[in-house]
Amino acid sequence: MSLPPPERTAEAMACAEALRGLRSRSGLSLKELGAQTPYSKSSWERYLNGKTHPPRGAVVALCRLARQPPAHPLALWERAETARNRPPRPAAPVPAPELTAVPAPVSVREESLPPEPRDLRPARRHARTGAVLAAALLCAAWLVMAGPWRSERADADVPASSEPEFACHGQRCTGRDVIATRCGMHPDMVSTHRPAPGLRVDLRYEAGCGAGWARVWGQRIGDVFTVSVAGGEPQTLTVPDKYATGIRLHTPMVATDSPEALSVCVSLAPGGPRQQCYPAGPPSP
Repeated sequence: MSLPPPERTAEAMACAEALRGLRSRSGLSLKELGAQTPYSKSSWERYLNGKTHPPRGAVVALCRLARQPPAHPLALWERAETARNRPPRPAAPVPAPELTAVPAPVSVREESLPPEPRDLRPARRHARTGAVLAAALLCAAWLVMAGPWRSERADADVPASSEPEFACHGQRCTGRDVIATRCGMHPDMVSTHRPAPGLRVDLRYEAGCGAGWARVWGQRIGDVFTVSVAGGEPQTLTVPDKYATGIRLHTPMVATDSPEALSVCVSLAPGGPRQQCYPAGPPSP
């Protein structure tokens, strides 16, 4: 049985399906997508049909045009990217059948056997031959099929690790999404800040990823949140529209070995207070 092309993994097709949903929500044709993004009409046709794995920027651009949060589509994109770079799993070898010694037939003089009716001997010989052939065919079929069954059972018996598998660590996490990399599964709370009524900003850190970020609630259109560490590249989240309000958002991550080095600066929408910056500290009540 032929295997699917490398791009058409289950993860890649799930990513393509999500992109088709975003395109439908945007109401744009392929030609319009090509005109409003750096990617051509033919490129979008390949991305949406799962023929080619799209670049990360294409997913972000389509989320913006569809006015949808990018967290879930980017998580699907990350899984497809990981599956695309995963080396192919070798097929389980089919064990060779064990050969057993067949005892030599015992010679029996025909004179010592009681006579049989001549008309029954050919029928009995054909019946014995058919039974031997049927048994041989059943054994061969079992040997061919037992290999894959044993392989699947062996895989099923391997206990799944209770530890999360992070997709990055340290500098490789800089600028990446906490959901897509699984760094946001069980992070530590570093500090909590409330720059304005109804707005909450949490500094969070995951030692397994060696990175931190800011999580925000109660944001409004135009709010800007920048998380940084000394000597690192700051990462910024801007609330673009109403679809990015009323939900929890995360800034991209910054790499650091010390959660105490994290800080976050908040610039509220026009008309709000001036920029306020908060270093890491004990969580507020």
